[in-house]
Amino acid sequence: MKRDGKRRVGLLSMLLGLGILLGSGPAWAAAEQPWGSGPYRMLFEVDSAQPAAWNMTLGAVAHIVKRVGIPPARLEVLAWGPGLQMLLKNAPDAMEVSILQLRGVRFVACQTSMRRLHIRPDQLAPGVAVVAGGMAELMKRHNAGWAEVKM
Repeated sequence: MKRDGKRRVGLLSMLLGLGILLGSGPAWAAAEQPWGSGPYRMLFEVDSAQPAAWNMTLGAVAHIVKRVGIPPARLEVLAWGPGLQMLLKNAPDAMEVSILQLRGVRFVACQTSMRRLHIRPDQLAPGVAVVAGGMAELMKRHNAGWAEVKM
């Protein structure tokens, strides 16, 4: 019987934590401090074609767009290697990528990976920029003071 009680407390704690992370509910929003003027710059690096990685990336980006706004945030999603599959025209999340682009998020594809995977620029979703090399882009953003998140 005690074990069942611990499970309920654990589930309650988990749901409470999820609510905090997602920022759901007016009580959480009221406690949040206002964001300053920025600039906030974050680069999301994705090298996986796994749907879970892209769902997490797109969810995090959408959350920042909602909470912070663009500007003051500048967000870029860099895809290389197998991660390029999610920036193709027919990718499952192509519509969400387009919506985030309209809100100011920049999506970029690594040209070196594109060559290795035989992906042509016309196969990418509209608006996806191509950079010469993903690692060079990562280094450039790092040197410019961007925060980096590997998904």
